[in-house]
Amino acid sequence: MVVLDNVVKYFTLSRTSLFHAPDAVHSVDGVSLRIEAGGVLGLVGESGSGKSTLARVILTLLRSTSGTVTIDGVDVTNLSQGAMRRVRRTAQMVFQDPHAAMDPRMTIGESMTSVLTQHGVGTRAERRDRVSLALSEVGLDDSYIDRYPGECSGGQLQRVGIARALLLDPKVLICDEPTSALDASVQARVLNLLDRIKDERELTMIMISHDLRVVRHVADRVAVMYLGQIVEVADREKLFTGASHPYTIALLAAGLESGRRHEATVVAAGEPPSPIHPPAGCRFNTRCPLATDRCREEMPELREVGADHEVRCHRWEEARGLLCADETAP
Repeated sequence: MVVLDNVVKYFTLSRTSLFHAPDAVHSVDGVSLRIEAGGVLGLVGESGSGKSTLARVILTLLRSTSGTVTIDGVDVTNLSQGAMRRVRRTAQMVFQDPHAAMDPRMTIGESMTSVLTQHGVGTRAERRDRVSLALSEVGLDDSYIDRYPGECSGGQLQRVGIARALLLDPKVLICDEPTSALDASVQARVLNLLDRIKDERELTMIMISHDLRVVRHVADRVAVMYLGQIVEVADREKLFTGASHPYTIALLAAGLESGRRHEATVVAAGEPPSPIHPPAGCRFNTRCPLATDRCREEMPELREVGADHEVRCHRWEEARGLLCADETAP
């Protein structure tokens, strides 16, 4: 359903000198992924790893610097605005901050109806019926049509955001940290809602999160991003039980997976390097206790280390043995 082939997105900065080329932020740097129809890909990594930028490139809210994005067999990389509008009926997005995603001056009904109006869907009466049906699908009644965003809680607004994304019957739904702005008590309900809608509508989903607990709840495959690159991608259970990149292991060891205690010698010390001047060799070498001269000089390729399991690491075999999961621990 979604195919990314060597996608790159650089943001060129303002020139600081007449004698030097302007710097660029390496936000996404050579990402290739395949997402099967009906599958759920979890995309995880620290803030600034490029997850949200990649999502916006997939939807062409941002144009890629190079590489191609194919959605449902259509190369969307260089489509015209008119053609892209048709494609956007296939792929929609649920944004991280539900308050920022809504115009505070418009009622919820007006915000949702405007989506249908822009795409020329139905008459005025048919659009209202469609909005009402979408709200009921996420557990909200018709009273929300006349409410303003400021009259709703974060959880209610996030349900509205999901309903709005479903109005055009998309095949692909990208969820960018959909629970990070919500209270813990509300997060589970929103995740369960997304899980149910995914099954009922047979959606293909990309779940972006910095929290591996969220990803394990909904995803069947997981891709780990670090400093603009995919460093590991695997079936969900293979990744959680046999992680082979030091960065993935560091995330697990930091306690981001619920229900287990992890003991590992891999700790991602310090902050990630600047994406303006990423380090030579492996991007993780400045924080990795396994790094060697080869790691600091030679960029590792994303290699297959098992069935449906790829890792970008020179020393993945040594890294695999560093994580000790205690199944009986609280």
